[in-house]
Amino acid sequence: MGCAPSAVNVSRKPASKVVAPEEPQTKGEGDQSEGGREPSDLQLISKEADYSMFYGKMKFRSNSMTILLVFGKEDAQCEAFRKAADKGNYQTTLTKTPESAIESFAENQQDLVIIDCRHSKHFDAVKLCKTLKERHPRGHSRFLALTNKCDKDEPSVLPLLNAGFSRRLVENTNITSCYNELLSIDHSELEYRSHQQVQTSAAMYHALNHVSESIEITDSKFRTEFVNRLWEKQTGYSSKEAIGTEFQDKLQVDNCNEEQTLVYHAKKNQIWEGQQSIRRKNGDIIRCKCRIIPMMSNSNTASRYILVRQTVDGYSQWDRLKDIDSKTHGMMYQRRKDSITRFHTMTIETPLSRVINMLYEAQTSSGTGNIVHSALEKVLDILQSTELFSPHIHQVKEEDPLTSDYVDGLCDRTAINSQTNRQIYGQKNSISSSSSKLQVGVASKQSLSMYKPSAEVQSLLQGNATWSFDIIQLESLTNKNVLVPLGIKIFERFGAMELLGIDEHVMASWLKLISDNYHSGNPYHNATHAADVLQATAYFLDKMRPKKLLDAQEEIAALIAAVIHDVDHPARSSSFLVNTKNDLAILYNDIAVLENHHAAKGFQLTHKSDNSNILKNLDREVYESLRHNVIDMVLATEMAKHFEHLQKFIHLCAANIKPVSEDDLEKKSGGSSSAMESGLDSPENRRQILRMVIKCADVSNPARDTHLADRWARRIAEEYFQQTEDEHRKNLPVMMPHFDRNTCSIPHSQYKFMEVFLLSMFEHWDGFLDIPEVYEQLQKNYKYWKDVEIQEKQEKQSAVATETSPATPAVLS
Repeated sequence: MGCAPSAVNVSRKPASKVVAPEEPQTKGEGDQSEGGREPSDLQLISKEADYSMFYGKMKFRSNSMTILLVFGKEDAQCEAFRKAADKGNYQTTLTKTPESAIESFAENQQDLVIIDCRHSKHFDAVKLCKTLKERHPRGHSRFLALTNKCDKDEPSVLPLLNAGFSRRLVENTNITSCYNELLSIDHSELEYRSHQQVQTSAAMYHALNHVSESIEITDSKFRTEFVNRLWEKQTGYSSKEAIGTEFQDKLQVDNCNEEQTLVYHAKKNQIWEGQQSIRRKNGDIIRCKCRIIPMMSNSNTASRYILVRQTVDGYSQWDRLKDIDSKTHGMMYQRRKDSITRFHTMTIETPLSRVINMLYEAQTSSGTGNIVHSALEKVLDILQSTELFSPHIHQVKEEDPLTSDYVDGLCDRTAINSQTNRQIYGQKNSISSSSSKLQVGVASKQSLSMYKPSAEVQSLLQGNATWSFDIIQLESLTNKNVLVPLGIKIFERFGAMELLGIDEHVMASWLKLISDNYHSGNPYHNATHAADVLQATAYFLDKMRPKKLLDAQEEIAALIAAVIHDVDHPARSSSFLVNTKNDLAILYNDIAVLENHHAAKGFQLTHKSDNSNILKNLDREVYESLRHNVIDMVLATEMAKHFEHLQKFIHLCAANIKPVSEDDLEKKSGGSSSAMESGLDSPENRRQILRMVIKCADVSNPARDTHLADRWARRIAEEYFQQTEDEHRKNLPVMMPHFDRNTCSIPHSQYKFMEVFLLSMFEHWDGFLDIPEVYEQLQKNYKYWKDVEIQEKQEKQSAVATETSPATPAVLS
């Protein structure tokens, strides 16, 4: 804390610019009726003491030039540049090491970087320049190499140019000479205009990548020069495949006549609008609204063509929803209607989801009660199943028993078995054998002598069914032995011991065994995390829609999956295990390594001893069905499948949940149960809901009360820090380089994680479960982390300002 800083801001004054004598008139102010003209060259205009310019019709004002000085030691030359910069009122930062230079440049992106190349003993100037250029390849900064005077032959500047330097400066300690050099660089018209063009072009490209239409720009011979991201998504081709080629032929549909091609209309050098069919990379043909805009040169010939396309989707589901009577009375009705509508407006798109949407459109258009409508409904059910390539053979058993044996033996038939869940678990008292029921009778006596938590723990456990439950406080009160007392409480609440035919002693032994196989030294993936996920899972299962859709076996399977979902976690990611050629990665062929291990380890421990085997009294058929559900849920926690599971969940909700009406709300209490949802009651849909239960529970700590979310965030960051350090020590690929203990911003990493993975998922989960307390807390925490990041930046800037004040010895004056 007391060390002198290696990067010092030595000036913060506003720059005074040399201005152009008068404001030139811009050309081409009016729009052309036959396409726009190319923007005129950058123009300087005078306004007060700053440069301003037009780039086409875009006007902007330049900022003061910022300078980064990289000198291994402070000598007369360094002092000359510092004083020259101060004289020119340029904001200047002085660094003395490559590390501090890289850090300062990454944060500030200075306009001018002057690197001292005279003394190789301090650092490798050429290597430093290459590093800065490589880390910011699209940057606009200029790099200057300061070299010694040469008494003999002048050395070639080619090595410096190849390293990324834009020019060379010969050492000169005269302050006026240094000042003139900086002025020449700052006011060089060519460099200034090029610098501003790059900045402006970057802003325009950024805008083009975020518009709602696909954009393609070609030269006069229709060779593609630029495509935006939506063009890639629309056509299926990457920008690398398109740029530099005459790409229109690949998109053209076979057998179309000349007048149907875009080239035909573009050659007229007029703006054209119409519809066009294009062929995607996978062979699909889609219909687009298309607009061709020629860019006319001064010779009235087109130098470029801009092609704007928008996919024609027809009458969308959102249009249908808008036709529904929107009269509302009360905030609850409006909120539930908006929640259901979210399922129908989600924009995640894949080839399969597009097919499903098109079929849904056809089904709606065909009306109800006819053969086409029924057939399309069956097709939609099949397409939304995860068993797309599993054989559906129902008559084989009678006609060809041998084939049936092959199918049952070589293919996964658990999906068929799981369809009997309702019959197996139709009644709670039909689950266990008579011997199991006798054991239940003994359990009531044995339970009296089981684990007895303290009064304080018992008081805390009373709130285990609330979202504000404080798992961190329970961890402290139980010395990290949270899973046993909380697990017993939750499994009792769901009647698990009775349904499984075991007593409390077996349940407690099992929970203790699983808890002991979580690594207590892990900052995040430990038994406390398992207990937290268990509590969240139980909370979600308690809501009205899951209670209505899921049976007792599925609820218990979800609770078991929550307990074992991270057991024996090594505090390292699957990618780390793959890169280190860990035995687990070899065992599971690099596929979902950790998730496969957690599921296998959980069942291995469960069957280790009769004293802790909670599944020992289940019939074979019941056991296989429960095991299948548990494994399926644990594997669903793999983040690589996050968007796939989320998309399937949104599709099944959009297809089966209809918007609520006022009559529904009046007839039934609770907004979520008032929607018509009979289609959700299929085995596959229930399985998808279970996947979402554990997925949302697994990543739910950012939606906890803020003080809990903060603790969890710092725990997971610590685990990632340790992995990054381990990867550096072992010379492995660094999977998450931003999680560097010295540079990582935890607030930034948290709200970015929420943006990418959580906000959308919990918005739809709230729409399904009606859990506003969870989603609203997530939004509060999102704002909290953004505020904390802003505060940290302000504190850092304040600290830098204090260190660079004249009173601080380490700061140059």
